[in-house]
Amino acid sequence: MNILLTGATGFLGKQLTIRLLQEGHSVYALARNEKKSESLMESVPTALQPELTVVKGDIGKENVGVSEEAMEDLKDTIDTVYHIAAYLSFDDTEKEQLFDINVNGTKRILDLSRYIRVKRFFHVSTAYTLGDQLHAEEELHPLDNPFVNYYEKSKCEAEHLVFSYGEFFNVNIFRPSIIVGDSQTGEADTTFALYGVMRSFEIMKKRLDRQKTSPDNKIKFLCNRDTAQNIVPIDYVVDVLTAGLTHADNKKIYHITNSNPPSNQVVFEALKRELNFYNIQLVPTDYEGELTEQELRFNEPMKVFHQYLDKTLTFDDTNTQELLKKDGTEPLDLNDRVLKTIIAGR
Repeated sequence: MNILLTGATGFLGKQLTIRLLQEGHSVYALARNEKKSESLMESVPTALQPELTVVKGDIGKENVGVSEEAMEDLKDTIDTVYHIAAYLSFDDTEKEQLFDINVNGTKRILDLSRYIRVKRFFHVSTAYTLGDQLHAEEELHPLDNPFVNYYEKSKCEAEHLVFSYGEFFNVNIFRPSIIVGDSQTGEADTTFALYGVMRSFEIMKKRLDRQKTSPDNKIKFLCNRDTAQNIVPIDYVVDVLTAGLTHADNKKIYHITNSNPPSNQVVFEALKRELNFYNIQLVPTDYEGELTEQELRFNEPMKVFHQYLDKTLTFDDTNTQELLKKDGTEPLDLNDRVLKTIIAGR
């Protein structure tokens, strides 16, 4: 197949590009500039590079920044579009940029897809479009839900937009939860979420080591130990996305989530063992005691995530399990070995 990707130069996009090329597809990847183009090409094995075509484009621009000549070349050529590109920020002061990239940008790539007459459009969204609900079904969520932030709202609006184009081509929505490293190698190319925590822990450990701080002297980290975070290895996400090429049913939504997510306590115990760092003490995010100046600085980067650390969300993934069964792919098993591999591969 001939496949067009947005977001191909990102963490997920690169891995999906490589997998698609390995499976014999030709990939057309949108890239904003030469530096990103070169980085993507260098990440692809030499033998597969002839099947990768980089197309200059930017979903923040009219016609996705694709030249008229390139648009004509793509017409009646592309079988499937994977729209991965998005703007991720939990800062509500960036509302305008969030909606321009995540909603208007999605409309731009939908319009381009309609113009070049693609057959299918796969929208890679996020599991966190459920607003203030604690459980999500594999269906569109109401736009009038209360949302945690404008990022969630923008992604929910984009999903509704995608389904409105169903008269022009087949559409599907794939909703990954928190993507982490490869389950076999631990390899990851991201500083988001879990990896931001790891980096903070590493910096704090070095600081305490220099201060010759005793392991009995605990540094408080605000995080509810019993709630769970829905992490999924990137190779599992790619498994589901590629299985969709053959087995996705039109207008179905697929949660790429973890049915048995580890608790924060389990994750942080594994992290402390890997870093040999036992000075951390988890306390609830609504902790009423006083934090030292050092603890305040330590916790500051994670403030934005507290609304997610406070609750355990569950996601129905019936559609995804049926998809994987048709594809002969095993469901996710994020066991202790996999968790250790992911943390060790940071």
